Amino acid sequence: MNSVVFPNFFPYFFIRPVISQECKKLVAELFVPRLVSPSTGFEIQQDHRQRRFSFECSVDEPLSVLFSHLISSINGQYLRGKTISTTDSVYLASNANLVYKNTDGSSNSIVFSSDKTLGDCFLSESSCNAVNKTCQMLLQIRFHMHNDHEKTTLLSYTVHRNPARIIQCRLYTIPMVGCPVVPLIEAENICLENSEFLWFVGQSKEWSEKPCHKGFLFIPTEDHIGLSIRLRIRVRDTNGIDGIPYGTGKFFDPYGEPIKCKSTVLKAPNQVFHQQRCDWIENNQLDFQHLRVVSYNILAEMYAGSDFARANLFKHCPENFITSAYRLPLILRELCSYQSDFICLQEVDRWVYDKYLLHALKFCRNMDGIFLAKRAVLSDPNDPAKVKTDIEKEKGEGCAIFYSRTRFELVSKCGLPSIIHYASTVPFLSAMLNKFNSTTSICPTLNHSFSEEDTETHIQKSLSQCLISGVFREKSATSQSLLLIVSNTHFYFHPSASQIRTIQALAVRHYLSELAMCYKQSDNKPIPVIFCGDINQSPDSDVFTALTQGNECSSHEKITYQPIFESAYANNSLEFTNWVPGFHAVLDVILYNADSHLRCTHVLPIGSLQEIKELLIQLIKGDDQAQVLDLSELGLPNAYFPSDHIALVADFLWDSLKPISI
Repeated sequence: MNSVVFPNFFPYFFIRPVISQECKKLVAELFVPRLVSPSTGFEIQQDHRQRRFSFECSVDEPLSVLFSHLISSINGQYLRGKTISTTDSVYLASNANLVYKNTDGSSNSIVFSSDKTLGDCFLSESSCNAVNKTCQMLLQIRFHMHNDHEKTTLLSYTVHRNPARIIQCRLYTIPMVGCPVVPLIEAENICLENSEFLWFVGQSKEWSEKPCHKGFLFIPTEDHIGLSIRLRIRVRDTNGIDGIPYGTGKFFDPYGEPIKCKSTVLKAPNQVFHQQRCDWIENNQLDFQHLRVVSYNILAEMYAGSDFARANLFKHCPENFITSAYRLPLILRELCSYQSDFICLQEVDRWVYDKYLLHALKFCRNMDGIFLAKRAVLSDPNDPAKVKTDIEKEKGEGCAIFYSRTRFELVSKCGLPSIIHYASTVPFLSAMLNKFNSTTSICPTLNHSFSEEDTETHIQKSLSQCLISGVFREKSATSQSLLLIVSNTHFYFHPSASQIRTIQALAVRHYLSELAMCYKQSDNKPIPVIFCGDINQSPDSDVFTALTQGNECSSHEKITYQPIFESAYANNSLEFTNWVPGFHAVLDVILYNADSHLRCTHVLPIGSLQEIKELLIQLIKGDDQAQVLDLSELGLPNAYFPSDHIALVADFLWDSLKPISI
């Protein structure tokens, strides 16, 4: 009897648990050739297809039930309701066994009792340990010729528990020339680096058998304009073992079913502003002593698509340009073009981080990331008219930090899930909160005009804001394990809530002071700290002062180290970083402690608001596709700028990174 009898046989019996409130089940899946030929043993029929068989079973069922179901399903598919004559040469499944086979090359094997439950066979700790260490588990299915039971053949499948599989895959974004196309993948146990991705372009009904590109990302060219895109994936796990082919197709294909993009390839918008930035970066490459930091509020989909935003903030922007399907490819191309070491993003939808940016930046720029969601603001169950922030629950968006895996390693992910909650644990900040909440002031900056009811509401909503921080180690041999702290936040947004933002600023400063003290430098110099974020306040505000210099209210606090923060843009005047019709302001910052080994050497300028307006008018008049409703109502985002904010980009010289002595 032969256990491998044709070259295309897919030798895996996949087992995965499905746990629900009602019961615990197993899903079993395998592919079986459709027919057996008596002349050459066990072969695929002329169409070379193997049929998919899938079963859902209770973990309490015995093996015998699974075997019975398996055999009857296979034979039922072979027979297809037809009666076999005595002259037909058809192989039918006759029995099945589950066996342990030693991995030392010996022929010894142990057959499982058919009375054993599926849970004992596939889920018990003892069986898992045995398979991992000393032997492999095999499902063996024996076939015999229906009119000659002495002629038999054997199919042997390796049992593979918790296989790699794609639950869902979409090509969601609009493909544009020069912009990476990223598959949105929801998967289990998959290793993207080991998996194969084949990209095809063509007419909707005419596809080449040869892929135009291989790899996780695909960047369309001018030649692809007007063509459709589809993707095929061969999934594998971290050990390089094939997983379950994607889709629900009845027949085996190692690459599963194709994933098709709904939109054809479009020409990308003429992003003159971003191209000028890209050209500067290409002509000014950094050496190893420098590092580049980006801070960017990318406008969360959950806000951009809301009824309020569409009717008020972004009514100037046509629907097709406000969707994340249009904006994300432009944002990704922009982020990649900056060639930065750190990217700090605000308003990142959770799904955008998990399914889009984390994978895309890993393959585009060899970056990894950390993410912290804001806290969920819910209706108060005791009073639906009021709101309450649940510190334990996440909101759908938050802040992310991406870092170059080539240069840095993450030592510690830390931060504050709720900045205001942290403030309530610090005595002088807690006193400020209490005074603010009782509508009296302890500091001049805390006079406010909220009613008591409004104050309670704003305090609750402001509990949502988080601070994410990472402690990173520089990898080069010259760095001597130098550490760096990078932090990112998004302060409370309400126009009248500068008092709350002041408390948030003081809380962040207090936290970063303590964090810096935990990682002292050997030369007693302060550890470099880079702080990025959308603070929703201009540089001439008390909020900015509290963040950079502290506050007289905290003078009694005994903190060993108080960072001296400076703006990377201190010598480059900004007129705006956020612009919507009727409003523009400098809301975004990149700060660093100037008393450390860091020194800002260059920033990418933004230009004046008038310059950006003139550029936009010029682009719109020359572009029939721009669809701007009213030139007098210009603002961000639009066809050429994918967010309502402009990215800040700063280069730093890190003095501690010394040249190698020869």
